[in-house]
Amino acid sequence: QMCQEMGKDFQTPQESDLLLACCDALIAAQNAVIAAESLGIGSCYIGDIMENYEIHREMFDLPKWAFPITLLCFGYPKGDKNKIPLTSRFPQKFMHFTNKYSRLSEHNFTEMLKNEKRRMNVKDAQNLGQNLYLAKLGADYSLEMRRSVKVAIKEWVKKE
Repeated sequence: QMCQEMGKDFQTPQESDLLLACCDALIAAQNAVIAAESLGIGSCYIGDIMENYEIHREMFDLPKWAFPITLLCFGYPKGDKNKIPLTSRFPQKFMHFTNKYSRLSEHNFTEMLKNEKRRMNVKDAQNLGQNLYLAKLGADYSLEMRRSVKVAIKEWVKKE
C-alpha cells in the first residue's frame, strides 16, 4: 500500500538480498560462537544444512524468504578442552595478504604444503590438493548441496 501511495513498484528480495542476509547470518553465528567460547561452551558449524532445502524448509516451517545458511551446535567439551589438539594451519605468509589478493605460484604451493601433516583420507588422492578436492568439490554431498542451493535461489526470486 505504501509503495502504491508513493507511486513506486513494490520490490521483493532478490539474489543480492540473499547474499547480504547470508553474510549477516554468518556474522551473527560467529558472534554466538565467540560469546559461547567465552563461557567455556564449544561449538560446531554444520554446513550441510544447505543440503535438502525442501526437507529443512518443511521441518523448520520456514517462510518464503528464509534459507538456512548454517546450523550451530553448542555444548560443553568432554574432558579437558586444553588437551584438544589444535588443527594445523598453513604458514601465515601464504594466507595473509595486504591490500590485494596474492596468487600463489606452483613453487609457493609446494613450499606451503611441504610440512603439512594433515591426514589424507580420500582414496586415490595423491596429494593434499587432490584430497581436499575429492573430499569437498568432488564429493557426492556437494552435488546435493549444489542442487539444493539452486532450488533455494530459484524459490527466492520466484514471482508470486
